[in-house]
Amino acid sequence: MTGELSTQAWIGIDEETERLYQVALTVRGPLEVAALASAGGVSEDAARAAVERLRELGFLTSYGVLAPSTALRALHHRRVAERQTELAELETAAGVLDDLASGFVTAAPEVLAAHGIELVRGVEEVGRRASALISSARTELMVLNAPPYAQNALPPYDETPKGPPAAESETGLAVLRGVQVRNVMAPEGLDLPGRMASVSELADLGMGVRVRADVPTKLMIADRATAMLPPSAVADPLESALIIHDGLLANALVPLFEATWETALPLAAVRGNPDGSTDPVDPPSAEERALLTLLASGLKDEVIARQLDVHVHTARRRISALLAKLGASTRFQAGVQAGRRGWLE
Repeated sequence: MTGELSTQAWIGIDEETERLYQVALTVRGPLEVAALASAGGVSEDAARAAVERLRELGFLTSYGVLAPSTALRALHHRRVAERQTELAELETAAGVLDDLASGFVTAAPEVLAAHGIELVRGVEEVGRRASALISSARTELMVLNAPPYAQNALPPYDETPKGPPAAESETGLAVLRGVQVRNVMAPEGLDLPGRMASVSELADLGMGVRVRADVPTKLMIADRATAMLPPSAVADPLESALIIHDGLLANALVPLFEATWETALPLAAVRGNPDGSTDPVDPPSAEERALLTLLASGLKDEVIARQLDVHVHTARRRISALLAKLGASTRFQAGVQAGRRGWLE
Protein backbone atom coordinates (compact mmCIF):
# COMPACT_ATOMS: atom_id res chain seq x y z
CA MET A 1 0.00 0.00 0.00
CA THR A 2 1.43 3.34 -0.97
CA GLY A 3 1.65 6.33 1.31
CA GLU A 4 3.01 4.36 4.27
CA LEU A 5 6.33 4.78 6.01
CA SER A 6 9.00 2.64 4.35
CA THR A 7 11.83 0.88 6.15
CA GLN A 8 14.42 3.25 4.68
CA ALA A 9 12.32 6.30 5.56
CA TRP A 10 11.98 5.28 9.20
CA ILE A 11 15.70 4.63 9.59
CA GLY A 12 16.66 7.69 7.55
CA ILE A 13 18.66 6.00 4.78
CA ASP A 14 18.15 5.28 1.12
CA GLU A 15 17.94 1.85 -0.51
CA GLU A 16 21.60 1.80 -1.59
CA THR A 17 22.82 2.64 1.92
CA GLU A 18 20.70 -0.17 3.36
CA ARG A 19 22.16 -2.57 0.79
CA LEU A 20 25.71 -1.48 1.61
CA TYR A 21 25.00 -2.02 5.31
CA GLN A 22 23.97 -5.58 4.47
CA VAL A 23 27.24 -5.94 2.54
CA ALA A 24 29.23 -4.45 5.44
CA LEU A 25 27.88 -7.18 7.72
CA THR A 26 29.67 -9.75 5.56
CA VAL A 27 33.03 -7.95 5.40
CA ARG A 28 35.63 -9.51 7.68
CA GLY A 29 38.13 -7.35 9.51
CA PRO A 30 38.18 -3.54 9.70
CA LEU A 31 35.69 -1.90 7.38
CA GLU A 32 37.42 0.20 4.77
CA VAL A 33 35.72 2.37 2.18
CA ALA A 34 37.62 0.75 -0.69
CA ALA A 35 36.71 -2.76 0.47
CA LEU A 36 33.03 -1.82 0.89
CA ALA A 37 32.94 -0.16 -2.53
CA SER A 38 34.44 -3.25 -4.14
CA ALA A 39 32.15 -5.69 -2.33
CA GLY A 40 29.09 -3.54 -2.98
CA GLY A 41 29.86 -2.77 -6.61
CA VAL A 42 29.68 1.02 -6.11
CA SER A 43 32.08 3.93 -6.36
CA GLU A 44 34.23 4.89 -3.40
CA ASP A 45 32.38 8.19 -3.13
CA ALA A 46 29.07 6.33 -2.80
CA ALA A 47 30.56 3.93 -0.25
CA ARG A 48 32.05 6.83 1.72
CA ALA A 49 28.70 8.61 1.84
CA ALA A 50 27.00 5.40 3.01
CA VAL A 51 29.61 4.85 5.72
CA GLU A 52 29.18 8.42 6.99
CA ARG A 53 25.40 8.04 7.14
CA LEU A 54 25.58 4.65 8.88
CA ARG A 55 28.02 6.05 11.44
CA GLU A 56 25.71 8.98 12.03
CA LEU A 57 22.84 6.60 12.73
CA GLY A 58 24.92 4.30 14.91
CA PHE A 59 25.04 1.26 12.61
CA LEU A 60 28.82 1.66 12.31
CA THR A 61 31.10 2.55 15.20
CA SER A 62 34.83 2.82 15.75
CA TYR A 63 34.66 -0.83 16.84
CA GLY A 64 33.12 -2.02 13.59
CA VAL A 65 29.70 -2.89 12.18
CA LEU A 66 26.93 -3.37 14.73
CA ALA A 67 24.51 -6.30 14.38
CA PRO A 68 21.00 -5.26 13.28
CA SER A 69 19.51 -6.14 16.67
CA THR A 70 21.91 -3.88 18.56
CA ALA A 71 21.75 -1.02 16.07
CA LEU A 72 17.95 -1.08 15.80
CA ARG A 73 17.48 -1.16 19.57
CA ALA A 74 19.80 1.83 20.00
CA LEU A 75 18.05 3.68 17.18
CA HIS A 76 14.67 2.86 18.70
CA HIS A 77 15.73 4.27 22.08
CA ARG A 78 16.91 7.50 20.45
CA ARG A 79 13.69 7.83 18.49
CA VAL A 80 11.60 7.22 21.63
CA ALA A 81 13.48 10.01 23.42
CA GLU A 82 12.90 12.30 20.43
CA ARG A 83 9.19 11.44 20.33
CA GLN A 84 8.80 12.13 24.05
CA THR A 85 10.21 15.60 23.49
CA GLU A 86 7.94 16.10 20.48
CA LEU A 87 4.91 14.96 22.47
CA ALA A 88 5.63 17.52 25.18
CA GLU A 89 5.98 20.23 22.54
CA LEU A 90 2.78 19.00 20.88
CA GLU A 91 0.76 19.33 24.07
CA THR A 92 2.13 22.83 24.65
CA ALA A 93 1.40 23.89 21.07
CA ALA A 94 -2.15 22.51 21.19
CA GLY A 95 -2.89 24.46 24.37
CA VAL A 96 -1.50 27.69 22.94
CA LEU A 97 -3.51 27.28 19.74
CA ASP A 98 -6.72 26.65 21.69
CA ASP A 99 -6.16 29.89 23.60
CA LEU A 100 -5.43 31.83 20.41
CA ALA A 101 -8.36 30.40 18.50
CA SER A 102 -10.80 30.97 21.37
CA GLY A 103 -9.77 34.61 21.52
CA PHE A 104 -10.71 35.11 17.88
CA VAL A 105 -14.28 33.85 18.33
CA THR A 106 -15.40 37.03 20.10
CA ALA A 107 -13.40 39.42 17.94
CA ALA A 108 -15.08 41.75 15.47
CA PRO A 109 -14.93 40.76 11.76
CA GLU A 110 -12.61 43.68 10.96
CA VAL A 111 -10.21 42.57 13.69
CA LEU A 112 -10.19 39.03 12.32
CA ALA A 113 -9.63 40.30 8.78
CA ALA A 114 -6.67 42.33 9.95
CA HIS A 115 -5.08 39.10 11.17
CA GLY A 116 -5.89 37.18 7.97
CA ILE A 117 -8.62 35.16 9.69
CA GLU A 118 -12.25 34.39 8.83
CA LEU A 119 -14.86 32.95 11.16
CA VAL A 120 -17.22 30.67 9.21
CA ARG A 121 -20.57 29.64 10.68
CA GLY A 122 -23.19 27.10 9.63
CA VAL A 123 -22.96 23.46 8.60
CA GLU A 124 -23.35 24.10 4.87
CA GLU A 125 -20.86 26.95 4.75
CA VAL A 126 -18.28 25.09 6.84
CA GLY A 127 -18.59 22.09 4.53
CA ARG A 128 -18.37 24.26 1.43
CA ARG A 129 -15.22 26.00 2.64
CA ALA A 130 -13.61 22.68 3.60
CA SER A 131 -14.30 21.34 0.10
CA ALA A 132 -12.95 24.53 -1.45
CA LEU A 133 -9.75 24.30 0.58
CA ILE A 134 -9.15 20.72 -0.57
CA SER A 135 -9.81 21.68 -4.18
CA SER A 136 -7.46 24.68 -3.91
CA ALA A 137 -4.45 22.58 -2.85
CA ARG A 138 -1.80 22.42 -5.55
CA THR A 139 1.21 20.76 -3.89
CA GLU A 140 0.40 19.64 -0.34
CA LEU A 141 -2.54 18.93 1.96
CA MET A 142 -2.14 18.16 5.66
CA VAL A 143 -5.12 16.79 7.60
CA LEU A 144 -5.69 16.01 11.28
CA ASN A 145 -8.92 14.06 11.62
CA ALA A 146 -9.99 14.15 15.27
CA PRO A 147 -13.30 13.25 16.93
CA PRO A 148 -16.16 13.97 17.24
CA TYR A 149 -17.48 12.22 14.13
CA ALA A 150 -20.99 12.47 12.80
CA GLN A 151 -22.59 9.18 11.75
CA ASN A 152 -25.03 10.59 9.22
CA ALA A 153 -23.11 13.64 8.01
CA LEU A 154 -19.40 13.70 7.36
CA PRO A 155 -17.53 16.26 9.48
CA PRO A 156 -15.26 18.89 7.96
CA TYR A 157 -11.67 17.87 7.19
CA ASP A 158 -12.90 14.34 6.41
CA GLU A 159 -11.84 12.77 3.16
CA THR A 160 -14.31 9.88 2.99
CA PRO A 161 -16.93 10.20 0.23
CA LYS A 162 -20.60 9.54 1.02
CA GLY A 163 -21.31 7.51 -2.08
CA PRO A 164 -18.88 7.70 -5.04
CA PRO A 165 -15.59 5.78 -5.05
CA ALA A 166 -12.79 7.35 -3.01
CA ALA A 167 -10.94 8.23 -6.23
CA GLU A 168 -13.83 10.54 -7.12
CA SER A 169 -13.85 12.33 -3.76
CA GLU A 170 -12.24 15.75 -3.44
CA THR A 171 -9.26 14.26 -1.64
CA GLY A 172 -8.98 11.43 -4.18
CA LEU A 173 -8.96 13.93 -7.03
CA ALA A 174 -6.30 15.97 -5.20
CA VAL A 175 -4.08 12.88 -4.90
CA LEU A 176 -4.61 12.04 -8.58
CA ARG A 177 -3.57 15.53 -9.67
CA GLY A 178 -0.30 15.17 -7.78
CA VAL A 179 -1.02 16.78 -4.40
CA GLN A 180 0.92 15.20 -1.53
CA VAL A 181 -1.83 14.38 0.97
CA ARG A 182 -1.06 13.27 4.52
CA ASN A 183 -3.85 12.39 6.92
CA VAL A 184 -3.61 11.54 10.63
CA MET A 185 -6.75 9.82 11.88
CA ALA A 186 -8.01 8.80 15.29
CA PRO A 187 -8.97 5.09 15.60
CA GLU A 188 -12.60 6.09 16.12
CA GLY A 189 -12.65 7.53 12.62
CA LEU A 190 -11.72 4.18 11.13
CA ASP A 191 -14.44 2.39 13.11
CA LEU A 192 -17.28 4.13 11.27
CA PRO A 193 -19.08 1.82 8.77
CA GLY A 194 -17.24 1.64 5.47
CA ARG A 195 -14.56 4.09 6.57
CA MET A 196 -11.62 1.68 6.54
CA ALA A 197 -12.38 0.59 2.98
CA SER A 198 -12.52 4.19 1.72
CA VAL A 199 -9.37 5.23 3.58
CA SER A 200 -7.53 2.15 2.30
CA GLU A 201 -8.58 3.01 -1.25
CA LEU A 202 -7.23 6.53 -0.84
CA ALA A 203 -4.01 5.12 0.60
CA ASP A 204 -3.69 2.85 -2.44
CA LEU A 205 -3.97 5.96 -4.61
CA GLY A 206 -1.08 7.55 -2.74
CA MET A 207 -2.46 9.34 0.30
CA GLY A 208 -0.28 9.01 3.39
CA VAL A 209 -2.35 7.71 6.29
CA ARG A 210 -1.34 7.35 9.92
CA VAL A 211 -3.29 6.57 13.06
CA ARG A 212 -2.85 8.19 16.46
CA ALA A 213 -4.87 7.54 19.61
CA ASP A 214 -4.95 11.21 20.59
CA VAL A 215 -5.27 13.61 17.64
CA PRO A 216 -5.13 17.12 19.19
CA THR A 217 -7.62 18.90 16.92
CA LYS A 218 -9.33 18.84 13.56
CA LEU A 219 -7.08 20.67 11.13
CA MET A 220 -6.53 21.06 7.43
CA ILE A 221 -3.65 22.98 5.83
CA ALA A 222 -3.38 23.57 2.08
CA ASP A 223 0.03 24.35 0.58
CA ARG A 224 1.27 25.56 4.00
CA ALA A 225 -0.54 28.82 3.28
CA THR A 226 -4.18 28.42 4.36
CA ALA A 227 -5.47 26.49 7.37
CA MET A 228 -8.89 25.50 8.68
CA LEU A 229 -9.62 24.44 12.27
CA PRO A 230 -12.36 24.65 14.91
CA PRO A 231 -12.52 27.96 16.78
CA SER A 232 -12.10 26.24 20.16
CA ALA A 233 -11.68 22.84 21.75
CA VAL A 234 -15.36 22.79 22.80
CA ALA A 235 -16.84 24.20 19.59
CA ASP A 236 -18.86 21.93 17.30
CA PRO A 237 -16.59 21.53 14.23
CA LEU A 238 -19.69 21.05 12.08
CA GLU A 239 -21.09 24.43 13.06
CA SER A 240 -18.11 26.79 12.92
CA ALA A 241 -14.51 27.00 11.77
CA LEU A 242 -11.64 29.42 11.44
CA ILE A 243 -10.02 29.96 8.04
CA ILE A 244 -6.52 31.25 8.63
CA HIS A 245 -4.38 32.99 6.04
CA ASP A 246 -2.01 34.67 8.48
CA GLY A 247 1.55 33.39 8.06
CA LEU A 248 2.55 33.46 11.72
CA LEU A 249 -0.40 31.39 12.91
CA ALA A 250 -0.18 29.06 9.91
CA ASN A 251 3.50 28.54 10.71
CA ALA A 252 2.49 27.44 14.21
CA LEU A 253 -0.01 24.96 12.78
CA VAL A 254 2.43 23.27 10.42
CA PRO A 255 4.75 22.18 13.28
CA LEU A 256 1.66 20.95 15.16
CA PHE A 257 0.75 18.74 12.21
CA GLU A 258 4.32 17.50 11.72
CA ALA A 259 4.69 16.57 15.39
CA THR A 260 1.39 14.68 15.29
CA TRP A 261 2.38 12.92 12.05
CA GLU A 262 5.75 11.85 13.45
CA THR A 263 4.17 10.33 16.56
CA ALA A 264 1.44 8.43 14.67
CA LEU A 265 1.56 4.86 13.34
CA PRO A 266 1.27 4.00 9.63
CA LEU A 267 -2.06 2.53 8.57
CA ALA A 268 -0.31 -0.85 8.24
CA ALA A 269 0.03 -0.88 12.03
CA VAL A 270 -3.71 -1.47 12.40
CA ARG A 271 -5.76 -4.14 10.71
CA GLY A 272 -9.39 -4.29 9.72
CA ASN A 273 -11.73 -6.75 11.39
CA PRO A 274 -14.73 -8.34 9.62
CA ASP A 275 -17.07 -5.91 11.38
CA GLY A 276 -15.11 -2.93 10.07
CA SER A 277 -13.47 -2.08 13.41
CA THR A 278 -9.72 -1.79 13.89
CA ASP A 279 -7.32 -3.12 16.50
CA PRO A 280 -3.58 -2.61 16.88
CA VAL A 281 -1.37 -5.49 15.82
CA ASP A 282 -1.23 -7.98 18.69
CA PRO A 283 2.02 -7.81 20.69
CA PRO A 284 4.40 -10.70 20.12
CA SER A 285 4.19 -13.92 22.08
CA ALA A 286 7.27 -15.14 23.94
CA GLU A 287 7.98 -17.46 21.01
CA GLU A 288 7.67 -14.62 18.47
CA ARG A 289 9.86 -12.33 20.58
CA ALA A 290 12.57 -14.99 20.68
CA LEU A 291 12.28 -15.44 16.92
CA LEU A 292 12.53 -11.67 16.36
CA THR A 293 15.72 -11.51 18.39
CA LEU A 294 17.26 -14.32 16.35
CA LEU A 295 16.18 -12.72 13.07
CA ALA A 296 17.55 -9.33 14.08
CA SER A 297 20.87 -10.97 14.88
CA GLY A 298 21.20 -12.00 11.23
CA LEU A 299 21.32 -15.76 11.86
CA LYS A 300 20.62 -18.29 9.09
CA ASP A 301 17.48 -20.41 9.08
CA GLU A 302 19.32 -23.54 10.11
CA VAL A 303 20.86 -21.80 13.14
CA ILE A 304 17.51 -20.29 14.10
CA ALA A 305 15.88 -23.72 13.88
CA ARG A 306 18.54 -25.21 16.17
CA GLN A 307 18.11 -22.37 18.66
CA LEU A 308 14.34 -22.91 18.71
CA ASP A 309 14.74 -26.71 18.70
CA VAL A 310 12.46 -27.14 15.68
CA HIS A 311 12.84 -28.40 12.11
CA VAL A 312 14.13 -25.80 9.64
CA HIS A 313 10.85 -25.96 7.70
CA THR A 314 8.94 -25.14 10.88
CA ALA A 315 11.28 -22.23 11.57
CA ARG A 316 10.70 -20.88 8.05
CA ARG A 317 6.93 -21.12 8.44
CA ARG A 318 7.13 -19.17 11.69
CA ILE A 319 9.37 -16.58 10.06
CA SER A 320 6.93 -16.15 7.17
CA ALA A 321 4.01 -15.78 9.57
CA LEU A 322 5.89 -13.19 11.62
CA LEU A 323 6.79 -11.15 8.54
CA ALA A 324 3.15 -11.23 7.44
CA LYS A 325 2.04 -10.05 10.89
CA LEU A 326 4.45 -7.10 10.68
CA GLY A 327 3.58 -6.28 7.08
CA ALA A 328 7.24 -6.73 6.13
CA SER A 329 8.63 -8.17 2.91
CA THR A 330 12.18 -8.75 4.22
CA ARG A 331 13.67 -9.76 7.53
CA PHE A 332 15.43 -6.43 7.87
CA GLN A 333 12.09 -4.64 7.43
CA ALA A 334 10.60 -6.93 10.08
CA GLY A 335 13.37 -5.87 12.45
CA VAL A 336 12.63 -2.21 11.75
CA GLN A 337 8.88 -2.64 12.27
CA ALA A 338 9.52 -4.56 15.50
CA GLY A 339 11.91 -1.83 16.65
CA ARG A 340 9.32 0.86 15.99
CA ARG A 341 6.84 -0.99 18.20
CA GLY A 342 9.37 -1.61 20.98
CA TRP A 343 9.29 -5.37 20.43
CA LEU A 344 13.07 -5.75 20.53
CA GLU A 345 13.31 -4.72 24.16
